[in-house]
Amino acid sequence: MIESLLQNLTTDAAGESLSALCSEAKTKAGRAAIEAALSDRSALYSLLKSDSPKVRKNTYRLIGALQNKEDIRALEEALQTETTLFAVPSLLLALGALGAKDALCRYTVPASEGPEQDKHIAAIEAAYEKATQQFDRVKAEPLCRLPAAREILCCAPKGFAAELADELDGLGFSGTVQGDAVRIVTADVARVYRAACMTEALLPIAEKVPLEPAAIAKAAGKCIGTRYRIELRGYLKDRAKLIERLKTRLDGVNSASNYDCELRIQCSGSAADLFWKLWNVPDERYPWRRETVPASIHPATAAALARYARRFAEDAPVVFDPFCGSGALLFSAEAAYPCRGLLGVDLSGKAVEIARRNAKAGKSKARFVCRDILRFQTSRGATLLISNMPFGNRVGSHRGNEALYARFVQKLPSLLAPGGAAILYTAEGKLLERLLQANPRLELLSTFRTEAGGLSPWVFAVRNRVSA
Repeated sequence: MIESLLQNLTTDAAGESLSALCSEAKTKAGRAAIEAALSDRSALYSLLKSDSPKVRKNTYRLIGALQNKEDIRALEEALQTETTLFAVPSLLLALGALGAKDALCRYTVPASEGPEQDKHIAAIEAAYEKATQQFDRVKAEPLCRLPAAREILCCAPKGFAAELADELDGLGFSGTVQGDAVRIVTADVARVYRAACMTEALLPIAEKVPLEPAAIAKAAGKCIGTRYRIELRGYLKDRAKLIERLKTRLDGVNSASNYDCELRIQCSGSAADLFWKLWNVPDERYPWRRETVPASIHPATAAALARYARRFAEDAPVVFDPFCGSGALLFSAEAAYPCRGLLGVDLSGKAVEIARRNAKAGKSKARFVCRDILRFQTSRGATLLISNMPFGNRVGSHRGNEALYARFVQKLPSLLAPGGAAILYTAEGKLLERLLQANPRLELLSTFRTEAGGLSPWVFAVRNRVSA
C-alpha cells in the first residue's frame, strides 16, 4: 500500500496520497517503511515547491511525522517562501517535531490584515506556540513577595466573602469586603495563598480603561513577570485581533502555554477593568487533593462551606458526610477547626478508595465507609453534617433524586445528634427545600445560592429538633 501511495506523488492524487501516508506514519512500522522507500528525498522535496497549497501542506505534515532531522534544511527553506497562510501551521508543527529551534526562533507570526485572515493567523499562532513549547519552557522562580505592598483582590466563591474575610483575618490581614471579594494590602503573596477559601487573587491595575490597545498597554505598565498571557473576558468583537494588537505593545514575552502571570481584561461596553493574576506563587493549600471523582466540589468552595458550617456547630464537632465522594468537605473541616471525629460514607466503592488515598496524602484522620446512606446505622449522631449532595444533572438524575432526597430527609434526624446541624449543598434546591420544610423534626435555619461552573447550587442550613 505504501509503495502505491508513493507512486501517486507525481500525479493529481498527490494531496490525498500524502494525507494517507501521514496516517501510515503514525506507527513505528509505517514510518520505517516510508523511510526505506524514500531513501532519495528529492521527490519529496520537490513537492515542497508544488503549486498546490494542499500538496505543500500535506508534505509538511508527512515530513513532521517522519521526524528525520535531515529534513530540517528543506523545511527552513520552505519557511522563507511559504505565503499561503492555510499551509503555515503544518510547516511550523513539522519544524517543531524535528526540533528546529533556531528556525522557529527567527520566525515572526504575521499580523492579520483583515477579518478574512483572522482565523488563519490564530491557527498559525496556536501552531507556533505548540511547536516552540518544548524550547521555551522557563521555570520561573516561585514568587513569595512583591517588591512593595499593593492592593490585592482576594476572590471568594459566590456568597462566601464573610468566610474568606474571617480566614484572612486569622492570617493577619485586615480586609474590606467588596461583593464576593476581600480587598487587602500586602506584599506577602505567599501568605495570601494560604487562604483555602480563596478562588483566586487579582492585583487591580486600573478601572474603566478604553478598549484600545494603546490605552490598555499604557495602563498595564511593566509586566509583573517575565512571561504573560492575555485573558480577555466579556469582549464582544474580534478577540484574536485585539489580542494580537495588544501583544505588540505590552512589555514582556507573550506565551499562551508557559507564563507566570496573566493580564486579565474584564470588559464592559467600551471600557475594561485590568488586573494582574500571578501564577508562580507557591500554592500548597490542598495537600489532600490528589484524586477527584465526577462532579467533585471545588476545593475553595469546600473550604468556604466548611467554615460556613462552623456558625451552626458546637466546638470540636463530630463531622459526618453521607455523600462524601473524594472527601473534600471532611478534609476542609479538619483543616479549619478541631474535630472530635470525621466520617464519610459513599455508595461508590471507587469514591471511597479515592477518599482514603486522599486522606493518606493529606495526613487526615478522617475515616471512610462504603455504604448506602439510606441503610446506614450509627450509634452516635453527628453534631455537624456537611454534604455535597447528588446534583441530578451531573450525578444521577432528577427523577432518581426525587426518591433519594425524600428518603434521605426522612432519615436525616437519625443521623444527627440532638440539636445537631446539617449543611447541604445541592442544585436540587426546590426539591430539597420542599422536603425540609415538610419535615417537622427539622428546622430550616438559612438558605442562599452560590455558583459552580455555570450552575447555581443552593446551600441549606438545618437543625435537628429532636430532643435528647
